[in-house]
Amino acid sequence: MTPPSLSTVAAPERGRGLDLPELLAAVGEAAYVWDVPTDRIDWTGAAHDILGLTPATEIGSATAFALLLDPEALTSRREAVFGAQRTDEGEGVPFEVEYPLLRGARTMRLWMQDRGRWYAGPDGRPLRVVGVMRRLGARYEAAEQAASLARFDPLTGQLSRARLVEIAGAALAAGARMQSASSFVLASLTNLGPINEAYGFDIGDLAILEVSRRLRSAMRGGDTLGRFSTSTFGMVLQECDRADLEVATRRLVGAVHDQPVLTPAGPISVRVAIGAVVAPRHARDSDEMVLRARSALGRAVETSAAVCIYSPDQNRDGAARAKMRLADELISALNEHRVRLALQPIVRAGSLETCWSEALLRVVDAAGEVASGGHLAAAAEEVGVVNMLDRRMLDLAVVHLAEHPEARIAINVSSATTADLSWMDSLSAWIAMRPDISGRLMVEITETALIADLDIAAGFVRELKRQGVQVAIDDFGSGHSSFKALRELAVDVVKIDGSFVVDIETSEDAGAFVRALIALARELGLETVAEHVETEAAAKLLAAWGATYLQGELLAPPRLADSPPA
Repeated sequence: MTPPSLSTVAAPERGRGLDLPELLAAVGEAAYVWDVPTDRIDWTGAAHDILGLTPATEIGSATAFALLLDPEALTSRREAVFGAQRTDEGEGVPFEVEYPLLRGARTMRLWMQDRGRWYAGPDGRPLRVVGVMRRLGARYEAAEQAASLARFDPLTGQLSRARLVEIAGAALAAGARMQSASSFVLASLTNLGPINEAYGFDIGDLAILEVSRRLRSAMRGGDTLGRFSTSTFGMVLQECDRADLEVATRRLVGAVHDQPVLTPAGPISVRVAIGAVVAPRHARDSDEMVLRARSALGRAVETSAAVCIYSPDQNRDGAARAKMRLADELISALNEHRVRLALQPIVRAGSLETCWSEALLRVVDAAGEVASGGHLAAAAEEVGVVNMLDRRMLDLAVVHLAEHPEARIAINVSSATTADLSWMDSLSAWIAMRPDISGRLMVEITETALIADLDIAAGFVRELKRQGVQVAIDDFGSGHSSFKALRELAVDVVKIDGSFVVDIETSEDAGAFVRALIALARELGLETVAEHVETEAAAKLLAAWGATYLQGELLAPPRLADSPPA
């Protein structure tokens, strides 16, 4: 089929007083033909009025038109055409997309519908695009304006994590179609914890804002910045290969490191580490982009390097494949209902009275053998599917509570689940059906999850408390969060990292550290659980130091829920 030209689109209709462009203008639409090789766009006459643009605004090329788009728009005509999954079999490929044109501030956006068909050249790539555009109207624009509040980070005004990852996926798809590279970059403020400790969270927020501003100033106009977590920003760099990425990351680091941040507490130094990946060469989808950029960021932090760009490594990639296999094992166990709860009692120090139990993961294999599923859960968290496990553990715990009115259970959630609205919706639904369970359920969040995204964790904790669920911070002492943060979050219990507890009889430093944690928690009105208590001597020391509760193999080993005591 021969791709149409604007002359055929605009031909007058016989026997009618209006030609097609006039008819389109009468109903508020403008037609165009985009010749991809030359980048030229021909429009029908009233295009500027329909698009809400001044007559002097340049729209005669795809490049000029792209400058009118909101740079934070999720998609555009270019992504719709070059990111299409279908190929042209001779009749063209239809598309329909909605995006905002930006005329100054974000409140001046005009939302447009762009629909049409693209036709391929001999090489199968888009050659010519024919379409029609129209405004979507004030009601649609108002709704999108309200919805956009959920797509932007309230502190920095940058994109939210979910929106950023969507844009990364769209850029990857468009790059694959156009045979060009894009890069995904994570930049983490590595000394935010010490800044918060030394100066307070208000100064920490100022540091985050300034890092956001400096990163944005060092980026190109068509690139995208978003807030990935409390201390980490993500960037999508369009048409950016490995050589370009090396230059870009040096520029980003320099923009942050060159000058101290001026604050009411005085100038402070901010440091970032950057991890990045080039796609589609080293990432096939947005999940892999994020996973490999996080891997590179982790190596940058571990080695104290400013920048690490992902490159294949046989040993590391082999370990990643092994984790994927473990995650697949866990998914199979979930699908086949072979995941069970094991309950380990938590006892009051001194009296050894059981107060509640922690729910631990156990997996039944094909032969009926029961094994700890901790290694599967760790792999699932690494590859991003741990949300499924957290949902199942919640369901199993609630069922147990419903069947045992006297029981109290604590369940663990991953850092990913603190941002998972569907998990919270599931909890709300259970509590609506069984209001009695809320006071008998505790949720444990690791300190590392707290550090990873304090804002998200704080919102998660507030919602749990609103529903009457208690909250514990697990593995406390392994990270850099402060007791001030715990008090502001209004947690109920602090669980002291067992790696310190097991050494209190042989290490003066470990003993002093645990005593200090217990004393500080008591001053703030927080109860404490000492984990991994393995000897009677350790239990007596912890009770004497003022630990509220104890947990460990010595006191009560885990056993499957509903199985008789040993």
